[in-house]
Amino acid sequence: MQTSANKQQSLLLFTLSGLIAISLLTIFIATRELPGYPFLKRQAAWVVVGAGMLFFLQRQNYRIFVKNAAWLYGFGLLFLLSVFVLGRKVNGAISWIDLGFFRMQPSEITRLTTLLLLAKVYETCKGECRQARQVLLCLTVLAVPTFFVLLQPDLGMAIIYFSMCGCFVLLTRFSGDLIRLLLFFGCVVGILFTAIVQVVPELPDQLLRPHQLERLTSFLHPETDPLGTGYQYIQARSVVGSGQLGGTGLLYVVTSNGGKLPEQHTDFIFAVIAQQWGFIGASVLLLLYFLLFYIMVQWAMGTPDPFASFFISGMVIMWFFQIFVNIGMNIGLSPITGLTLPFISYGGSSFITNMMALGLVLSMKTPPLLWEFE
Repeated sequence: MQTSANKQQSLLLFTLSGLIAISLLTIFIATRELPGYPFLKRQAAWVVVGAGMLFFLQRQNYRIFVKNAAWLYGFGLLFLLSVFVLGRKVNGAISWIDLGFFRMQPSEITRLTTLLLLAKVYETCKGECRQARQVLLCLTVLAVPTFFVLLQPDLGMAIIYFSMCGCFVLLTRFSGDLIRLLLFFGCVVGILFTAIVQVVPELPDQLLRPHQLERLTSFLHPETDPLGTGYQYIQARSVVGSGQLGGTGLLYVVTSNGGKLPEQHTDFIFAVIAQQWGFIGASVLLLLYFLLFYIMVQWAMGTPDPFASFFISGMVIMWFFQIFVNIGMNIGLSPITGLTLPFISYGGSSFITNMMALGLVLSMKTPPLLWEFE
């Protein structure tokens, strides 16, 4: 059994190495015109830091994090609140803390600490919700960080937090009475929100800025504003389509009309991959993601520890949703939300957080297959 677990871990690390190699090569191609290759060097440094965090956490007893999940959640909330004092506005949102040598996004760390506490709640109730207070506790755990993320405002990250709610609903068994209570509660919340909007009409604008609303709707008809809100969609689709089956093989990224693709090393890095290596290269990337998720789902289904099962499932759902939205906005099928491509897009906060999460997942499958748990 341990031999099988070792093989699965080796395959997972091989898959991760493939994703990192694609990331570094694509970031190099997308930013090679800059002297000194600053983005590539920084990403390589974050790969080293992230790898160190992964192997460190892999060797820890993850039950320590279970016992301290509430404290970690509180730390994550304080870290998230610090952005309103120390934060720097980027693309209309105060989501980053600039340390000079490193720009940090607290909401990335907070989503990890939130999932830890949510998994502990799931373990405590043994995967069943029969009382309203259990549901209220879970909703509160999710609602507090989501509210602060919306205030930044960072709609893309808020959507990721909502995906955690979906994970809880999918994995938790609810009693019939509780389902009816939840439906009633949902109706009450909807009525209250409508009433509050009537009293405070500027509230929707505080939670959803006009430029964000435009980004959410412009993907439906990008041609109506080709030089404004529809520009990124048109450019991204043009770049993706130019790759065809085997890719262009160019070492720079241009669209068919000669325009440069914005954010081609972050939000639209999938378009670069599709252009450079075509449908085949994009399929290889998706295959690597599939292998990563397949291994993790096997672990989630096979573990006797409900905490480990929920945490691993939660990471799979978050990453899957993030990939779906990111690729969708690269091909014009979903709105631009600022979500990056996990393990691929340039960015230290997201990459290191994802590596930390994967390190915790590996610690749950380190031989002996599970640490002792209560």
